[in-house]
Amino acid sequence: MNILITNDDGPEAHGLALLRRAAKAVYPEAKIVTLSPRCGQGGQGLAITPLAPEELGVEQIEQDFYVCDGTPADLIYLGLGLPQRYLERGQFDLVLTGVNHGHNVGMDVFHSGTVGMAMLATAFFGVTAMAFSQQVEYGPTGLSDEAPFRIAEKYLPFILEGITHQKDFCHNVNFPSRHPKGQRVCGVSMFSRFRPHLVPLNKREGEDVAQLEQGYITISLLRPKTLTGNADHHGTVQIHEEGQPAPSIR
Repeated sequence: MNILITNDDGPEAHGLALLRRAAKAVYPEAKIVTLSPRCGQGGQGLAITPLAPEELGVEQIEQDFYVCDGTPADLIYLGLGLPQRYLERGQFDLVLTGVNHGHNVGMDVFHSGTVGMAMLATAFFGVTAMAFSQQVEYGPTGLSDEAPFRIAEKYLPFILEGITHQKDFCHNVNFPSRHPKGQRVCGVSMFSRFRPHLVPLNKREGEDVAQLEQGYITISLLRPKTLTGNADHHGTVQIHEEGQPAPSIR
């Protein structure tokens, strides 16, 4: 198996190191390649640099670990569009993004570089992808600090062990800041933590914002249908509701 790991917080982010360790532990026989932006690129969504992928600056900083002078979406175009740069043969079978410093639920999935990379990998390249984010209490804590990621560190391996290779949608996983009550597969709320005044009451029960606030690990199944040419009147992202399969948490 060939696995591509990416993030939007930069190469020094603790969430990235955590995801790399967990992937190596769960998939010890896999070829794992990491691509990271040279500096933090949060909130970039699906933005790209107006250059061909082969024109972007890429530097190898250690074995199978590269930094790129580009956006998060550029990383996906580089890794999945030019796999021969990073693999001796074959394509990437799985994309893992994160672990993001801060949760990505509600309408913020459209702004998130972490989630955007997973959606792009699935919708455009047809590769199984999962995005991971850790809810944090914002303050003086830096991106390299371990403390906010204790929940992700504990439960991430169980999520990785339960991955099913699903190419119709990507998984968006958010870990709560306290010990989780369990996990919930849920829809995406029409709410943004960055623009809360627009829809302050739109945190419906059963959707990701409310479930994360109540202490559940949330898993949303996102299918960006317009990227595959199958848009319908429901909009650009189809949300699979509760009852769909999800990895188990032990």
